Amino acid sequence: MRPLFALAMWLAFALLTIAPSAAFEVISVPEDVNAVNLSAVVEIIPGTDGRVQLSTAPGEDGIIRRIEVLASEQGTNPNFALFALRNESDQQIERLLVAPFFRLPNSGVFNPDLGNDRLTALTPSAGIRPVKLTDSEADVFEITLDPGATVTFVAELSSAELPELYLWQPNPYRDYVNSFTLFRGVVLGVASLAAVFLTIMFVVKGRGVFPATAAFCSGGAGLFADRFRRARPPVGHSSRRHAAVPAPPRRRA
Repeated sequence: MRPLFALAMWLAFALLTIAPSAAFEVISVPEDVNAVNLSAVVEIIPGTDGRVQLSTAPGEDGIIRRIEVLASEQGTNPNFALFALRNESDQQIERLLVAPFFRLPNSGVFNPDLGNDRLTALTPSAGIRPVKLTDSEADVFEITLDPGATVTFVAELSSAELPELYLWQPNPYRDYVNSFTLFRGVVLGVASLAAVFLTIMFVVKGRGVFPATAAFCSGGAGLFADRFRRARPPVGHSSRRHAAVPAPPRRRA
C-alpha cells in the first residue's frame, strides 16, 4: 500500500506543478454594464523558461484544451495573467480590455507605482486575435467574442503585478477618457490664472508668500501642459473587421 500511496502523491504533485489547470473563474460578459472589474478574478502565474502552459476553460462543447504561450521577446521570462470570458448572447460583441497605467489606492509610499506599462501582449485560446489600441492612460486591447463562445485569455505582463484590469464597452470608455481630458483642461486654466494673479499681487504688495504660491501654481500648470503635449489620442480605432485571422504563432495546441 505504501508504494501505491507514494505513487499517487507523486502524480498529484506533478499535476499541480506542471501547469495551472482551468481553475480560474469564467466571467460572463454582461450586455448592459459599462465596465466590469476583472482585477479580483485574474490569476497571475510566473513563466517557465519564457513560456506558460495551461488548460483552457471548457468551451460550449465542454472540451478542455491544452495551450502553450511563449513570451513576445526571446530570452525573457515574464509573468502571465489568466482569465476567461464567455459571451452568452446570440450576437458577436466587442469590448475593450483596459489596464490603467496610473492608480492612487495602494500605489505605495517609499516606492510608489506612479505609472508603468502593464500588458505586453494578449493571446486568446480561440477566435479573433485582439488588437492593441493607442491610449496614453492605459494598455488597451480590443477583443471580440463570438456568440456562445468561451475564450481563455493569456496576458503577458510588463511587470510582476497587474494592479487593475477592466472590461469596458467601447463608447462608454471613450466618454470616460474624454471627461478626464475636460477636467485636466479646467485645472490647467485655473492654475494658469492663479499663477498670473499671484504674480501681480507680488508686484503690488511685495510680500514673499505670493511668489512662492505663484511658483507652485506655475509648476502645476506646466505639469498639466506637458501632459497635454505628450498625450496621444484617447483611444485609437482598429482598422480590422469581423473576420477570423490565423491563430497567433506564439500559441501552440
